[in-house]
Amino acid sequence: MLTTESAARKDLSTARHGVELQHRHFSFIAAVIAGFPTIDQPGGIPRKMRETLVERFADACAQSNPRFDRCRFLKACGVS
Repeated sequence: MLTTESAARKDLSTARHGVELQHRHFSFIAAVIAGFPTIDQPGGIPRKMRETLVERFADACAQSNPRFDRCRFLKACGVS
């Protein structure tokens, strides 16, 4: 069993060494974001907030993998 302290140490160690996300990770993130309700739905978020969220995720994903396809990610998130 992974204790809270061990998990925190592991997270710090991984962050220092960087993480190389793969297509399956990008796809999962995009699917979650695409599922956010829009402003015209209950609990929805404004379009600008969604775009900012997607841009920040895209920046982080691009840093994790040089083969990251930003345009494809934005489209999968429903932003472009």
